[in-house]
Amino acid sequence: MNAIERNVLIRHFNRYFEQDNGFILQTKNTNPRIDGLLCAPNEKYPYWKLATLGASDYKMPAPKDSLGSRNEYVMFIDAEEDLTKQENLDWYFRRLLEAAVTPIFQKTFLSCGNSIERPEEEGEEMVGVYLGVPQVIGDVGILRCKLNPFKTAACLQVILLNREEFGRLQEIGSKAFNDYLYPKEGPRHFLCQRHRTERF
Repeated sequence: MNAIERNVLIRHFNRYFEQDNGFILQTKNTNPRIDGLLCAPNEKYPYWKLATLGASDYKMPAPKDSLGSRNEYVMFIDAEEDLTKQENLDWYFRRLLEAAVTPIFQKTFLSCGNSIERPEEEGEEMVGVYLGVPQVIGDVGILRCKLNPFKTAACLQVILLNREEFGRLQEIGSKAFNDYLYPKEGPRHFLCQRHRTERF
């Protein structure tokens, strides 16, 4: 991702997160290079926002009726998770990058309603992710970012799932599961946590 596209994407996230004080996370371990943008909890969105910068450099083999052939990814993380600690931040950023590189490594297409299962690790509760529309952002404009006249990225939400939740997704399907994450009434379940608490 060139500097102009990167700045366009940062401004896009700043606009919809309603803040401009994000912290850039740099990495050199992916091809294409995928950096990150971390935004702290604010009054409008009182949780961490963690987004990719560069995943859309990979053009997926997308069907004609899809949101598009390029994705960027965003994760909303429980404010109780202390992402000022490098170890905690690194854990979440790795999970976000795992989702972002899956289409690249598997030469496949991913979009809303898709899920990714990962190998279980001792001591780790999360076994997969679900990709959805970031509905918590009031303006649907967040879903698409026009990086240049010929390149548009879909900005998808990555939601971490434990074994019970992953099983529920497989049982009821993506539409009903999306309603569980974002119900019309009652508590929402879209925030990421490393270990589930009653707040979820």
